[in-house]
Amino acid sequence: MRRKNQGERRAQLAAAARDVLLRHGAVGLRVKDVAAKAGMSPSTVLYYYPEIDDLLLEVARTATDRFADSRARAVRELADPLEQLRLAIRLGIPTGPDDEESRLLYELDALTGSSTAFAALSTSYFDRQVALYESVLSAGAAAGSMYLSAAVDVPARGLVALEDGLGLQVVLGHPSIDSAAAERVLLAYAGSMVGVEL
Repeated sequence: MRRKNQGERRAQLAAAARDVLLRHGAVGLRVKDVAAKAGMSPSTVLYYYPEIDDLLLEVARTATDRFADSRARAVRELADPLEQLRLAIRLGIPTGPDDEESRLLYELDALTGSSTAFAALSTSYFDRQVALYESVLSAGAAAGSMYLSAAVDVPARGLVALEDGLGLQVVLGHPSIDSAAAERVLLAYAGSMVGVEL
């Protein structure tokens, strides 16, 4: 019974930390803010997560897994590599400043410089997104519907890097880079790398 209760408490704390991150940002996040949101004492938070970074890492792990898994699943439901590429690009762009999942991922990026664990998670997350694009691009090249102008890792990494940079501007509410504008840039880049008008 105690183990089940601990699991529930950890999930409750992770949900509270997620809400606090979205409201106040990752920098300067305090244990007492998470405790207040969860309806617990700060000492209870520290009992389950003696280091606040461990709690934030749990939130980050859950967010990156959820995003990467749902995106890959949706892309793999399509058979045509060109359609897969278009969908991967669309799903990689935040919908706007109110896109909570994307905002959360960008907030957590702020912690990578101070934590080797966050840096490793961020690197792994980047590599997962690259691997998705590599599989789509390789399938397109094998099917003869794409004509890669470089080794497959080059456009795949370029697409993820562009997603990250443009996506941040979308989340920030850049006046001339909304999700549609970001998607157009990515489609143009991808088309130039695969020799197909997307």
